[in-house]
Amino acid sequence: MEHVINWKDIFTGRLSEAGFSEDEITTIYTVEMDLREFFEFDGMMPGCLRLQNIERGGSSIIYYWESESNEAVCPHCNAKSSRETHDFYDRRVQDIPQWGMTVYHVIRCKRYFCHSEDCGKDRFVERFFEFADESAWVTRRFKEFCIERSLGCGCNRAEREIRAEGGVVSDDTIGRYLKAKATGVIEINMARDNVKVLSVDDINLRKGDKSSGCTVFIDAEAHKVLIIVRGTTKEATKRVMELFKSAEFLSSDRASAYTSAGSEEEKVQVADRFHLFQNAQKAVKDALAAGIPATVLVRDGDGWVMVAKADSSNGDTYYTVPEETTEERIKFAELTPAKAEKYRGTLKLIELADKGMHTADIAKEMGIPYNKVQQLRRSAANTIRDVNERISSKIAKINEQEAIEESGLELPGANSEKTVAGDRVKPARESIVEPFRETVVEMWKAGGNHRTIYPELQSQGYTGSANAIYQYILQLGKEMPEEIARERKPKAEKKLDEGFDPAQAKELPELSLDSVARDSIYKAVLKEARLSRTTEKEAESKEEADQERPKDEEPKAKGSRPASSSSSPFSAKVLDLIYGPEDDTEKQEKKTVDVKKNCT
Repeated sequence: MEHVINWKDIFTGRLSEAGFSEDEITTIYTVEMDLREFFEFDGMMPGCLRLQNIERGGSSIIYYWESESNEAVCPHCNAKSSRETHDFYDRRVQDIPQWGMTVYHVIRCKRYFCHSEDCGKDRFVERFFEFADESAWVTRRFKEFCIERSLGCGCNRAEREIRAEGGVVSDDTIGRYLKAKATGVIEINMARDNVKVLSVDDINLRKGDKSSGCTVFIDAEAHKVLIIVRGTTKEATKRVMELFKSAEFLSSDRASAYTSAGSEEEKVQVADRFHLFQNAQKAVKDALAAGIPATVLVRDGDGWVMVAKADSSNGDTYYTVPEETTEERIKFAELTPAKAEKYRGTLKLIELADKGMHTADIAKEMGIPYNKVQQLRRSAANTIRDVNERISSKIAKINEQEAIEESGLELPGANSEKTVAGDRVKPARESIVEPFRETVVEMWKAGGNHRTIYPELQSQGYTGSANAIYQYILQLGKEMPEEIARERKPKAEKKLDEGFDPAQAKELPELSLDSVARDSIYKAVLKEARLSRTTEKEAESKEEADQERPKDEEPKAKGSRPASSSSSPFSAKVLDLIYGPEDDTEKQEKKTVDVKKNCT
């Protein structure tokens, strides 16, 4: 059982210990309760209620009130009565939580006799509707508190937050409060007779589920929702439109159900701005789709040769790659026959697309299936980029080999294609071979390899594999090449790569290709249009301002202040920081204005 602290007992007990009489204690306690009532509940509690006591437990605070009314209105027949029954009814109502505890008000209400002969009740309990609704166990402000919280985060989240603060409420109850509030708003909206422009649109309560479709009715001038009804049919629309006889215009997305309902109700119909812009954008997109492929290929480099169409009178051009250049790139990239064929097909596809041929015509011209042309187009940029990277990688590798031969040193892995790379490869210091680093480095520089080093490490207690030693040596070569490099053994002269001339490969004409989505082009067009429109408006505004300014008037300096700065809440220091210090002219003008105000 939780411990309860009684305010009246503690307060009167302390005053009694201080030597106050009972009459003095009663007077002081009454004043204390009146002051607490005024500061904590002013405007909330009915004027006839007086605070009597406060109790605080481990999780709740209870305020005790008593009615001092002389009359009350019968809730059944609305007749006034001043005859008390000298009986009481205690009503417990929850209020907004405080300090993490639940707050309750226990109100002792009076009972009255009803004098009306037409009323079926002979007695009744007085009501306080300004404080709490009929038969409600919470205050009006607690309901508003729950509604405001749920509008920001939803009923479930609102329940958790209110309970964490000490309130006792469920998400279902909060939902009922919301619906009751919405009902009152809808009833007020339905009684309005000043709606001129009625806007309608459809929404789905569940995304993508048309069976949950609803129609939203909005006052287009006030930008406020009037009502939301289930269904998107003509009948549902007419049912609501009949309530707003004052509406002259109907704004919609031109759906058949809404236009039919508007025609039958004889409303002037207009298309709403959102759908006008949406339809305009769709028209632009359709036009781009008809003239521009989904992926636009952008060529760069001097390997693309521009050729004028022989059968065109308007001087159109297309781009091609000479066959000699194509074969040289295939040779230097060391492409397999399948990849070489794909590379040739990609270049041919780009050439035919530049000539203005459609996918079906390209497939017929190249003698390949339609979907094969689509695949080549989607992978065109990657195909060109892969060949470029292969050639660049080959040149870099040969240059590296030449540099190593000139230095007379040899690094691990020079005669092997196997490498150590990737994010998952651990550094050499975390290898099982790390404790034997000195031995490994010494034997490697002496001409050994992982197979000859392995038995020696086993004799020293090594328990790993020979491959781990090999990987360790390769990792050292990547991390510390100076430490692991050894002198190269003399051997028969051998060409680095038969048939590959790095100098000739470097002289190949550049050939690159980027792919840009059609939507990206559309967004770029919109952006440029917006920027150009903004620039034109700024130029027009500046020209108008120059024309309106008198000839003898000089434009204000960059740091001059607007007129509103005189009533700004910022301090003079902050204003100086924002607008710069005032010049003498501005100070004089400000002083003149202040003098005129004082005279007025």
